Amino acid sequence: MRAMIVDDEAPALGELIYLLSRYGAVEIAGAFTASASALEAVQSIRPDVFFLDLSMPRMNGAELAQKILAQIPTARIVFVTAFAKELEGVKGIPAFGSLLKPVNSAKLDELMERLRA
Repeated sequence: MRAMIVDDEAPALGELIYLLSRYGAVEIAGAFTASASALEAVQSIRPDVFFLDLSMPRMNGAELAQKILAQIPTARIVFVTAFAKELEGVKGIPAFGSLLKPVNSAKLDELMERLRA
């Protein structure tokens, strides 16, 4: 499974890369701190799942998800946020799941199991 991670905070990006690298079936196909750079790479990388931070400057995770889904309608989107309240604003976007920061290993295990199924 190819994954793309987008988070404007380098420490949070690094943590998610580390956590996902523990799963043998996951290839980190791209990791970006800027939404625009990630969007430019979507077609060449063609990830199966996208882990998108919701709070990012210029283009937030919800806006990025909409643009990704316009290019790859079957993309599985996972929103990652430090603020549960932000998830209310993405109700209209078909997301596979969500994770709260700091990412809980048990919740990530559950999400990864669903992704593999």
